Formats: sequence, C-alpha cells, structure tokens
Amino acid sequence: MQFCFLIKSYPKHPIMKEYLKLYWKHTSEKEADEPVVIIYEVNLEEERYATRLIDIFADYHTENTEDKAWGFVTEAPILTVAEINSGEYGEEFYACLLTSAEFEEIWHTKTYHGDLYFQKN
Repeated sequence: MQFCFLIKSYPKHPIMKEYLKLYWKHTSEKEADEPVVIIYEVNLEEERYATRLIDIFADYHTENTEDKAWGFVTEAPILTVAEINSGEYGEEFYACLLTSAEFEEIWHTKTYHGDLYFQKN
C-alpha cells in the first residue's frame, strides 16, 4: 500500500525593508579609495542590519555586497535617516531614502547615474 501526502507550504510574510542612501563627503586623502555613496537594503525586522549594500565610488563604478551565509553585511545596525542627518555622527554624512525599485535597478545593472555629493541646506 502506498500513501501520498500533500504538504502545503505557506509563503513567509514579506520582510519589511528600507532602502537608505548614505552620502559620505571625504575629509582626507586617506579616504580617496573609499565609496562616496553607500546604498543599504535595511531589514527593519532584524534590528536594522543591512542585508545587501552597494558601494559607489567617485568614478561611478559600483560594488555589490551580499552575504548569503549569514544574511547580513554590516556588523552593526544601520542608523535612521534622522539620526544620520542630525549631525551627531559628523557633518560629512547625509542620508535619504530611495525605493526598492531604485535599489534593484542599481543592483542588477551595476550602474549608477545619480549624484555623488550632497548639499546640506
């Protein structure tokens, strides 16, 4: 006799995410090889750790980072836009939000045509 079982799997609920663009105005020559824009995919359900990030350099080349083993690419939670823009963490940083579609376009095409620098009002 043979039995057949139907195992129904339920999709996981969508993970709440935020997409944050961090502008970094370098203040020394030692930072010349560092990215000037960093775009984070932030998991809002896991203490604001980033699951993916895109580094954008002054020559507009990009580098994607994703850690499929651990699921996070940052060692600490990502600050909110308000926290970054408060000036408490330095005047060389400015942040804004972007959409998941904007993030995915940059991620998949590995091209960035946006601003590299910010002007604080």
